[in-house]
Amino acid sequence: MLATSKNANPNYLAKVVALKGLKKHSNANRLQTVDIDFQTVITGLDAKDGDVYVFFPVESKISADFLSATNSFRDKELNSDKEKAGFFEDNCRVKAMKLRGEKSMGYIVPIMQVAFWVGYDYGFEVKVGTEFDTINGKLLVEKYQAPKKAGAVSKQGRKPKVSRLVEGQVHLHVDTENLRKNAHKINPEDTISITYKTHGTSWWVGNVLVKRNLPRFERAMRWLGFQVQEMEYDLVYGSRRVVKNADMDDPKQKDHFFGYDLWEKIKDEVGESIPKGYTLYGEMLGYDHNGGAIQKGYDYGCEPDGDFDFLEEHQKETPQHKLEVYRITQTNPDGLVTELSYPEIAEFCDRRRLTIPHLFYYGKAVDWLCPEYADDRLWELEDEFSNMFVEELEKSYNEKDCFMCHNPVPEEGIVVRKESLFNCESYKLKSFRFLEWESKELDSGEADIESEN
Repeated sequence: MLATSKNANPNYLAKVVALKGLKKHSNANRLQTVDIDFQTVITGLDAKDGDVYVFFPVESKISADFLSATNSFRDKELNSDKEKAGFFEDNCRVKAMKLRGEKSMGYIVPIMQVAFWVGYDYGFEVKVGTEFDTINGKLLVEKYQAPKKAGAVSKQGRKPKVSRLVEGQVHLHVDTENLRKNAHKINPEDTISITYKTHGTSWWVGNVLVKRNLPRFERAMRWLGFQVQEMEYDLVYGSRRVVKNADMDDPKQKDHFFGYDLWEKIKDEVGESIPKGYTLYGEMLGYDHNGGAIQKGYDYGCEPDGDFDFLEEHQKETPQHKLEVYRITQTNPDGLVTELSYPEIAEFCDRRRLTIPHLFYYGKAVDWLCPEYADDRLWELEDEFSNMFVEELEKSYNEKDCFMCHNPVPEEGIVVRKESLFNCESYKLKSFRFLEWESKELDSGEADIESEN
């Protein structure tokens, strides 16, 4: 009935919730507010504590068919009842906004509206807490994708007959989930890092095993039964979701948002510093090699006409861009992946003059929140730890201007990483000011770089 599709983004799933703690809107008599996963949502007076609703997160895109059936579009002509109007634009996007002074960080509807949409009149039972994007095979919600940037260059080519990629050696970026709905996964005694979240474009470069392009002589030797070396270490690189090497994967995916292969340039800058078996994951900040902004307004101390080469001993004071490394993995020949801890990442990057995210804290979660607590008193925090943790993080780090940028732009937020040897558990906590700014940028037609690569 309720299901999550194969390629769903975990940050943009709908969630079944039971409303709790409804409060009167501070400046509107016909509205209420309710907190869902530490996110304030505005709703009508018909909602009551205990009611079961479906929550849609910010920057998700709700099915146009569902919004039409529930008369939720601003344009009446798009609704089933042409006499009724809602507030959704035709892009079906859930936006971060302020409504009469109160934050709105999502959208909720009664569960039965979803049930009626798929033809259930009665007997519709679901478990509170269930996350999903489809119901009875119908897609209800997905991540909002901005229109593609005009003029982006697409390099088309003949797909290689055999990809050189080796299964288990290349791992793309892991989606960083929203801390607000995952706070319960952080325990008081967990070792964590709290780092500044920057707003750039994602990249990764790995020195991993790939298949060799065997010369004809060696192919003949292999056919005759002789053993030949079939694999070698080579640099593979890409964006968040795409391998960019022309001879590694399908060239039809080599769409270049920046008008050229920016990720190949990054590979050229960092490749020589990567030992065999290691993969670096990072963010490019500032300006691209043509002087264009990576993200509008977010300069991170860079200049469009600056110069930057981290391999040079004497760098110019003003770089054109920065390559920030926030994750490093080591992959053995059998495909087993080991995560480097934050101190290991810091040491690795320091030796190679690479940049790492600004660190606010490293240690036990409880020591950051309540340094005065002794180990034998941790039980006192069990029920309230998650609430206290998120509230204090927001108070300490969010809703300010970005301290790394010359321009007065809102900081994106922070990343809380739970240290683990074989799994990367990182959670982002974006500031409301950034979410509101991001919504306005998308409304103005600015393309989402991360969604396009």
